Amino acid sequence: MKTKETFKYNGSSIIIMRTEERDELLIRIDERVKTVFNRMEKFETLFTNHLHHHQMWENDIKTSLQRWLAVLVTAAGGAGAIGMM
Repeated sequence: MKTKETFKYNGSSIIIMRTEERDELLIRIDERVKTVFNRMEKFETLFTNHLHHHQMWENDIKTSLQRWLAVLVTAAGGAGAIGMM
């Protein structure tokens, strides 16, 4: 005779399942949950690195823009000074 075990699910439903099936199901669920969390962790790391890359790129653009603006202002000031002579 096969052993059966009952347990409640969501407080109202009763599921009748063999103990071995239940244990196997719980192991599968546990493995899937671990897989999902590992993938989320990898995605979080990937996203953080990607965000950091964009921040570095943005800072490089700002620095470059400030340098070119300084060169432009210097050139315009020099041209204005020459024009006043």
